[in-house]
Amino acid sequence: MSVLSALFVVAPLVLAGCGSAKEEGVVYFRFANSPTALSLVRIADELGYWKDAGVRPEYVGPATAVPAVQLLDQGKIDIATGMFNNDIDGKVKGFKFTAIASSMLDLPDKPHMAYFTKAGSPITKDNLKAIEGKTVGLSGFNSCVDLVIMRYLRNNGVDLDKVKFLELKNELIAPAIERGEVDLGVFHPPLVGVLLSKPDKFAQAFTSYDDWGPQGGQAPYVASNAWLQKHPQAAREFVGIIAKTANWANAHPKESAEIAGKTTGYPVEQTTNWHYAPNALLDKASLQLWWDLVAEVGDPLPGAEKLTPGDIATNAFNPYATSADLLESQEQNTVILDAEQNDTVLKTPLVDIAGLEK
Repeated sequence: MSVLSALFVVAPLVLAGCGSAKEEGVVYFRFANSPTALSLVRIADELGYWKDAGVRPEYVGPATAVPAVQLLDQGKIDIATGMFNNDIDGKVKGFKFTAIASSMLDLPDKPHMAYFTKAGSPITKDNLKAIEGKTVGLSGFNSCVDLVIMRYLRNNGVDLDKVKFLELKNELIAPAIERGEVDLGVFHPPLVGVLLSKPDKFAQAFTSYDDWGPQGGQAPYVASNAWLQKHPQAAREFVGIIAKTANWANAHPKESAEIAGKTTGYPVEQTTNWHYAPNALLDKASLQLWWDLVAEVGDPLPGAEKLTPGDIATNAFNPYATSADLLESQEQNTVILDAEQNDTVLKTPLVDIAGLEK
């Protein structure tokens, strides 16, 4: 499974953010958490942003084959993050949740994913045909880890029928490359940095940026509509903290990478972090990419083609938004905002909240 495949289990509380005892007057949200996955929620915890907030996380996990959007609909968790194709599927199935904050974007030097071979391998960006007859190691299917590389390879003349895609746990892919059992592996941060630090063993062949460019990588934060209806102001505060954390991480790449290593258990001096969408604002272009990706190399559910990003996502809970509407693209979101742009939750057709006039 991908570290962002949005597949989680309803398990007993394993860790309460900012302390183990619940504080009266604070709204808590059950956050679907994987111990080795990067998360702005956990980075915010390390920075102390939840400490005095009126909304705080309770972490639940670990991962299983139950989609997070289904658990949101069932009221078993409150907020999660994961690949947007899972959100599209969830809406087709009628699950009641809404995407309320953006996450990572791709940059050439901070990709969503990177693809590594054994050092000295003939498989390179300029020799992709060399992967034919070989094995790609990945952590799951129907997510970013398989869809992006399949499209990239196919668009560069590789016959996918001649490539074996082998599912392995994240931590087993690199050792399999070393042993020669896997010829190319798919990796997310923080492991990308770990492999980059070992050029005698591994070589980076290409990245996800080579396929979907700067608009790619989105795995927005999604919340159950029931929780949003019950706690709209807490949801607004949550998005504000996610935005603050994203902006801090982008401005402090070294420090945020060290926190990424600390929170996931990898060597802090070797890890890398993602680049995040400024101000946590959501846009149409980076979400629309998922319809195109699944249509080209995935298996879209019937009815998915009738949906649009605006049917799933909104900026209504973002204090840095001037409208609940999605931006057209992240090209409209290049300035870091240090002051709130509204004073309340904005009206959206996706969540029925009593008393909203805007």
